[in-house]
Amino acid sequence: MKQTNKYKSWGQILTSSSSSTSTLALTSTLALTLTLTSIFTSCKKDPEKVKKVSKLISSLGVEKATDVAISYTDSGILKAKIFSPLMERYPQKAEPYMEMKKGVKGYFYNPNGEVESSLTADYGISYENRKIIEVRNNVKVKNTRNEELETEKLTWDQRSERIYTDNFIKIKTPDEILYGTGFESNQNFTRYRIKNLKGRVSIK
Repeated sequence: MKQTNKYKSWGQILTSSSSSTSTLALTSTLALTLTLTSIFTSCKKDPEKVKKVSKLISSLGVEKATDVAISYTDSGILKAKIFSPLMERYPQKAEPYMEMKKGVKGYFYNPNGEVESSLTADYGISYENRKIIEVRNNVKVKNTRNEELETEKLTWDQRSERIYTDNFIKIKTPDEILYGTGFESNQNFTRYRIKNLKGRVSIK
């Protein structure tokens, strides 16, 4: 399973600006918010203007970065890496989160630092406080035994080191194809179970 190295660390991106720059940006954002709020109040009778101003206000406080890589470690041991061409972080929300609207790719590692499984999806969202990442749409997970999971929604719980879904799933192995609803596994997709097996088709 090959990895790409073109991505930048989110940590590097977030710490690249000085505190004075951050303060200036915050002051400018506050002034812009007040200005936009004033415009919003004065334009209430024009639905189109209200729509445009609302969109501008909601975009404030968003941290955006392209070609980002995030490493997840435990006691210095690499557990996973997540890559995305675009990440948008919303730190001011009641529950801070990061969105990956242009797709997400991930690799999960065994204790020897070897890639044990990979993940791809069209969309991802990371809830920072709960340590949960949800991926959706064309979700695929593949392990080194050439088994592949396909579903439309999957949750990775970093604390319990599990991946799971209640949605319909399909698992392709070298010998058969399994169908069902509900699935859970260790995050490396090496030990898993289908909660409600609907069918299996031999391909040998």
